[in-house]
Amino acid sequence: SFIATFVDSFREHRLLLEAPAERTSSAIAAALEGAEGAARAGLLVERAVARMRVRQYEGAMADWGAAVRLISPLGDAFAEAADAATPAEMERERALASWTAATDVPSPSLALSMLGMFLHLRGNYDDAMTCYNRALELNPSAIDVLLKRSSLWFEKEQLPKAHEDFDTALAIDDQHADIYCHRGQLHMLQQDLDKAVTDLKRSVQLDGGSILARIQLGMSHHRLKQIAEARAAFQEAEAAFPDSPDALNYHGEFLVESGDLTGALTKFTKAIDVSNGTFALAHVNLGVLKLHGEQDLHGAIDRCKKAIEVDPLCETAHVHM
Repeated sequence: SFIATFVDSFREHRLLLEAPAERTSSAIAAALEGAEGAARAGLLVERAVARMRVRQYEGAMADWGAAVRLISPLGDAFAEAADAATPAEMERERALASWTAATDVPSPSLALSMLGMFLHLRGNYDDAMTCYNRALELNPSAIDVLLKRSSLWFEKEQLPKAHEDFDTALAIDDQHADIYCHRGQLHMLQQDLDKAVTDLKRSVQLDGGSILARIQLGMSHHRLKQIAEARAAFQEAEAAFPDSPDALNYHGEFLVESGDLTGALTKFTKAIDVSNGTFALAHVNLGVLKLHGEQDLHGAIDRCKKAIEVDPLCETAHVHM
């Protein structure tokens, strides 16, 4: 769910995932047989996007990597078969030219951006940085790449470079909501909450489609002890995204810290309902309520077990266990 929320914080990615699927997975697999160049890249990208829609992120990363492999050694770790021949440099140059010229396929820069993002989230910082840099060589105006690279600079503790990328992005388009969302999040991480509120408000005003911006705005107000503003932000997030387990869960966490355990219980339960039981953090939070509200240790452990059952990679659940 963390990866899904991060992907959703980029408007370009939201639009890509919201577009209707063109083919079934079996049709894509059949079409891949013998496909080359831009055609093959397009099919791999199509399958990567389809996998992202259903949160099959390992498979999606493999497909983005295989697409990048057609044009760059950066994708060589994602060969589709153990005996697949590595493309020659001239082949890659031809593939890049044909892919760049194709108008019906997401760009090579986007593929590098997506591969970099997954490597970044997995902790492969150096490889991710190389992907981002190459993506920007192909498209210097790619705001999503600048924002991802800024986040990576922050994680590498090179804050001035992070802000340089934000400044570059603003020079390209100072009305782009994603810039303010991600810079606001960076301000939050630095505990510069007034600046965070300013940027996150701006993001929501420009494009209210990012659930992350709305949640972070509520959290920033809460940390500033601006309780009325925080409550309003969470209510607005829930109103804008009534079926978002993220909005419900973080609204519930705010209510816990405000002392409204009954209201929090309602939000966590609804977060589980709208996600068909799959939103792990809400299970953990219900466990926390059982422990602190009812002193029910076994019930709390059972909730954490359920969270791990529905999302084995939920770090919070393992920590609480």
